[in-house]
Amino acid sequence: MLKLLINTLSKEFYQQHAGFFLVGIYMLFGIVEPSQLVSYQTALLLAGVSSPIGMAVVFVSWLLYATKVHFFIKQKLASAKYNFIKETAALEKKMQLKLWLRLYFTILLPVIIYVFLLIVLSIHHHFFISIAFILIVFSLIIFGLSWLTYQSVTLGFLKKDRQPISVGLKVNKPFFSWPLFHLLKEQPLMLLMCKVLSFIFFKGMLWMFADVRNDMRVILVALLASVLCHAVLVFTLLKFETEFLNFNKSLQISVFKRMLNWLLVFVFILIPEWIFLIMAARFNLYAIANGILFGIAGLSFF
Repeated sequence: MLKLLINTLSKEFYQQHAGFFLVGIYMLFGIVEPSQLVSYQTALLLAGVSSPIGMAVVFVSWLLYATKVHFFIKQKLASAKYNFIKETAALEKKMQLKLWLRLYFTILLPVIIYVFLLIVLSIHHHFFISIAFILIVFSLIIFGLSWLTYQSVTLGFLKKDRQPISVGLKVNKPFFSWPLFHLLKEQPLMLLMCKVLSFIFFKGMLWMFADVRNDMRVILVALLASVLCHAVLVFTLLKFETEFLNFNKSLQISVFKRMLNWLLVFVFILIPEWIFLIMAARFNLYAIANGILFGIAGLSFF
C-alpha cells in the first residue's frame, strides 16, 4: 500500500508543484555565482539557527509547506479517483499512522534535507537549543499531518449536515470568473504563496537597482520577476480548463472572446502587481500602461 500511495499521491504532488520547486531551487542555488554557493548556503543556514527571528522564519516556511501538503492530500482523498485509500481504514490504528508517517516522510523530503543540514550546522556551532526546537517543531508537523489524515480517512464517513445560509441575493458568476473562483476555493494557499513571492521578488529587484530606480527598464524587470512567480498558477488554470471547462470547445465561442476571457482572468490575478507597479512608477501613466501590457503579455506567454 505504501508503494501505491507514493506512486500516486507523492508523485502527483511533486508533478503538480514542479514550478514551485523550480522557483525555490533558483532562489537557493541560482541567484549566486557557483564559487559563492557554499558560503551563501552556509550563511542562510546560520541565519536560520543563530537567532529567534531566523528560526521563526524557518518554522513558518515549514508550516506553510505542511499546510499546502495537508490541503493537497485532503483534496485528493475527497476525489473518487482515490477511493481505494479508504480501504486503509480497515487496518489497525498503529499501522495506519505508520503508513501515513512514511508517506509524509516522502512528501516532506525537501524539508527533511534542510532539517538534517540545520542540525549538522547547529552541532558544529554548539547551538543545542536550536537543535531541540528544530526536532520538536518538525516532529509536531509530521506527526500532526499523519494524525489529521488518519482522522480524515477513518472518520470521513461521518458527514455533518450544514444548513445553507441564504441572504436572498443571487449573483450569477460571469463565465470568465470561473477559473478565479476555482483558485480562491481550491488553491487559496498556492495563490497566497505566489503573491508573497511576487512581492518579495518585485521589491528585491527594485532594491537591487535602487540607484537607477526611476528607469522604466528596472520596473519592467521587477514586474517580470513577479510574473514568473505565477507559472504554477497558470498551470493550475490550464489544468482546470482541461478538466472542467473542456465543454466550451463545442460551443460557438469566437477565438477573440476566448482570448478576452483569459485576458480578464490575467488582469484580475495581477491586481496586487498593478498596485506595486503604480507605486513604483509614481503614478506615471506611460510607465503604468507599459507595465500592464508587459505583465499581461508575460502571463499570456506562459
